[in-house]
Amino acid sequence: MENDRLRNIPQVEKLLQSAELAGYIKDLGRGTVLGIIRSAVEEYRRTASSETDGLIPSIKESCREKGLRRLQRVVNGTGIIIHTNLGRSPLPQGILKKMQGVLSGYCNLEIEVSSGGRGSRGGFAEELAAGVCGADDALFVNNNAAAVFLVLSEFARGREVVVSRGEMMQIGGGFRIPDIMSQAEVSLVEVGTTNITTIEDYRGAINENTAMIFSAHSSNYKIEGFTSSPTLDDLASLKTQRVMLVRDLGSGNLYGGGGVPPSFEATVARELSRGPDLICFSGDKLLGGCQAGIIAGNAAFIAAMRKNPIMRMIRPDKMTYFILQEILVCYQNGLLDEIPLWGIILGGRKAADRRISRLVRSVRNQAGRSFLKKTKTMCAFGGGSMPGAEMESSGVAVSVPGFSADAVYKYFSRLETPVIGIISDGRFLLDFSTVLDEDVPVLASAIEKLASEKV
Repeated sequence: MENDRLRNIPQVEKLLQSAELAGYIKDLGRGTVLGIIRSAVEEYRRTASSETDGLIPSIKESCREKGLRRLQRVVNGTGIIIHTNLGRSPLPQGILKKMQGVLSGYCNLEIEVSSGGRGSRGGFAEELAAGVCGADDALFVNNNAAAVFLVLSEFARGREVVVSRGEMMQIGGGFRIPDIMSQAEVSLVEVGTTNITTIEDYRGAINENTAMIFSAHSSNYKIEGFTSSPTLDDLASLKTQRVMLVRDLGSGNLYGGGGVPPSFEATVARELSRGPDLICFSGDKLLGGCQAGIIAGNAAFIAAMRKNPIMRMIRPDKMTYFILQEILVCYQNGLLDEIPLWGIILGGRKAADRRISRLVRSVRNQAGRSFLKKTKTMCAFGGGSMPGAEMESSGVAVSVPGFSADAVYKYFSRLETPVIGIISDGRFLLDFSTVLDEDVPVLASAIEKLASEKV
């Protein structure tokens, strides 16, 4: 009897050649699907069931679960504009299409085309960054943590760096300023208290072994109440030939126009004009580009870091240089409407309202439309940018009779194009500040499908 049951199990190779699994092989890879099949067959062998009808459905479900882990497009309905878990800033479609044409073949990454000699990697892109930032020069690395590490390693290794206790921050993934300083073999000198640090605290900590005053932007936290700290201009007054001032901006805003919330983050150019020797910030936050660390400031300091052997380990690739190059051209030409991040920030609630109206018109199923209720929301900047700052927005609560908010969340998150929303006050909510124009048809189709399944 047991032998008969085992003989009924389809061969692994036969299962692998099943037409029902062909699409998963294309998306996940033959070896991945093979592993899933073997695990399913082994599980079947351990059970007493004599039926094999559930074997293929079980394999398909495991493949679907694995597929959800692939890097893929999702719809961001969370209202968090720079969502770290969802890839931070969305990239401009026009730039990505242009990149395909430029980088699908060879490119002039490290060659001077006019002379045929070896060129500087990132030369033009970094030149653009320096111009937009009002700096002598600029340098790109693979993220802002790398930028901080390089600066510390080059200019303060074996010496002391003075930092306010109110800036001893930790950001996502366990990145801590003290840990980075330790890895860079820098002696951290803490001054002041969590809420109050004075210029005299800094002055009193400077000695013959001090290499740097390090000012860290409070990118993901906000201290309120009885608090005070020196301005960047004050800190710059403490610079000497031996002691430099470095400002870690975190987000790095390049836009100085209107249409933003009060007390919006100062521009990199404005911060640099206040006296720091170097400023470093991220490429995928308020800049609206891809992951990168950008260091701008004194040309001699930038030149020294270019020669540092660490640069071989943390320099970006050609795609990063290209995306940043094109983003920076947009800034130079005042084309912020071509950068999705700024379309979201400057479009505000009116843009969210337009997308909601379009969604309702696109859902032809009356039952589907009955699931939707427009609601006021507040969106956040996220990604360690503008802590505590919010903007008015509009969203849609999706309520389905017989479905809990958790069930609706699960339905949307498991779509072919996953939709990530939030659960608020017992309702599944989509904030349309972060829903892009091209996402509306995806949502309409998902809602109509949900309505038809309910009927």
